[in-house]
Amino acid sequence: MPDSAKMRAAHLNAATPMPLPGMPALDLSLAFPAALRPAVAAVTAGAAWRPEGLHYTYQVTLEGETLTIPVRLYFNPGLPLDDAGRSVTERGIASCLGTRHHDGHVREACLARLLAAPQGWMAPFIVHLVGEYVIEIVQRVETALPELDPDMRAALAGFVRENPAYLDTIERRTVSYRFRGGPPPQLDYPGKRVIACLRALGRKA
Repeated sequence: MPDSAKMRAAHLNAATPMPLPGMPALDLSLAFPAALRPAVAAVTAGAAWRPEGLHYTYQVTLEGETLTIPVRLYFNPGLPLDDAGRSVTERGIASCLGTRHHDGHVREACLARLLAAPQGWMAPFIVHLVGEYVIEIVQRVETALPELDPDMRAALAGFVRENPAYLDTIERRTVSYRFRGGPPPQLDYPGKRVIACLRALGRKA
């Protein structure tokens, strides 16, 4: 797995996918709390960030706010990894959006950046990755959980409590992907362990 610096160098000049004619632009600011939306607008200004074609979304709740998050995004893979001129918050926003990129390597690189400097508002993007099929991504989350600071653990706990049905969906996906890839899921599968840890966090607080 290339590190983010190598990936950024490889992808910054890649062609940006063109949106389908007539498709409305997806409002990426709706994936974040209202207080962050001006910063999201600053990060995503310009045509390069406009998602390509048809897009699907899902909704979750974060501290009482409904967020509408894209399932997959199709843009230049270098965009979320280019820190030039961005504040710390803007880098976090870009990395969050990068976790929705269609390329699993980009998702993993952006997750690593989030886990290196976690903030509570990143919780929806981190948790969603637990239900995806790339086991290396799930393992990154599992490794990071015990090392997270109390504020981030509290943010994850709150997110779990606010979204019980959503967490059930994520757990079902860990089972589904495991069935596709080999033997039936066991409790020692990373996705199952992460879900168990998240549920435990939700019960403690």
